Amino acid sequence: MSRFKLVKNTTDNPELASLYQQALDAGFEGVESGVPVNFITSLGARPDFLSAFLNLADNILIKGLLPPAIKQMIVTIISIQNNCKYCIAKHTYALKGMGVPQELIDGLTDFNLAKVTPPQRAILEFSVKVAKDPNSMTDQDFAILRDQGLSEEEIMEVVMLVGFTNFINNWSDAYAIPLDNVESSA
Repeated sequence: MSRFKLVKNTTDNPELASLYQQALDAGFEGVESGVPVNFITSLGARPDFLSAFLNLADNILIKGLLPPAIKQMIVTIISIQNNCKYCIAKHTYALKGMGVPQELIDGLTDFNLAKVTPPQRAILEFSVKVAKDPNSMTDQDFAILRDQGLSEEEIMEVVMLVGFTNFINNWSDAYAIPLDNVESSA
């Protein structure tokens, strides 16, 4: 049960209706036709926060240099490390929708990264370290990603995505966002 109400009715709030449409256009579709996922409606009482979130999600999760599947893998593995059930369900489903094999997804769940490519493994191990203890990062950690062919801009995107994931995990858990239909996109 959510700690606050999920705002689904936008009849008297054209700004919120516009933001919900923006969320739907970005792929945040929920159980009810025309209503975004619970994560989005959890921000409905604060359209200013929702607008900021959608801007961040667009620039960090949707756009960028890294391939969408590796971004979803990062979000999934960090969400698993943080035990964020909502985000695990949504982003695991997103990986399935992208055609990522179930055995690779299962490897994220138990941190068995044998099925991913060496560059993906390096990115995921780096991401978990950044999420758990960013102060422990060394120049060598960054050099490992460079050795795998990542540019400075891509490494920056990894770090930003990890921070964004910790943020959405914290919000989802503190707010106790109820799991919506995991068949919908993340």
